[in-house]
Amino acid sequence: MSHLDSLCADMARTILGAFVAPFHKEAAIIGRLLAGYTTLEVGLMNCVQVVRDDFDTVLKAMFRARGETARIDIADAFGRHYYAQHTLGTEFEMAVGAVRYCLRIRNQFAHCVWYDDKSGKLALANLEEIAKGNAHVGNLNDLTIFHVDEPLLTDQEAYFVYADKLLAWVNHEGRQQTGTIRTNPLTKPKQPTQPPLHLP
Repeated sequence: MSHLDSLCADMARTILGAFVAPFHKEAAIIGRLLAGYTTLEVGLMNCVQVVRDDFDTVLKAMFRARGETARIDIADAFGRHYYAQHTLGTEFEMAVGAVRYCLRIRNQFAHCVWYDDKSGKLALANLEEIAKGNAHVGNLNDLTIFHVDEPLLTDQEAYFVYADKLLAWVNHEGRQQTGTIRTNPLTKPKQPTQPPLHLP
């Protein structure tokens, strides 16, 4: 094999074979969910800073904190009473709850190994599950295997989009209530059923 052939073979290799075939469609959605989660955190930050009128403090408080849950908790604490004062407390809580559920989906995917177990569905397992115990671990046979497929992942992505739209609507509605904009140009999104984290 020539040097060029060897280089081309290395370029074709991927760190995660199951994401190339046969699960490339699933992989594309998972990639968007993992990479896109931060969009929801930025949306939540903007939702809070517009009613507090303090971009600097909200940004620094949220993004100096380590961990996604801490950032959500900070935003919740900063925004909850402001939105409640403007009769939007329930809607703000719904938006925060939607982001929290998206985080559960994201964390499940971020902290697992992926593979093709020949079931016809994309398999995933969380290594933290067996690492947290005190028992000696000799192999990965005791991992709990879960599966996802394209329809489920499509529903999960739709839920991320719902969370993003709800944050934007609450943001605009809050600004309308506080008088910084005249009207809310957005329509409140219909709340969907939360999709399961994985297939039964």
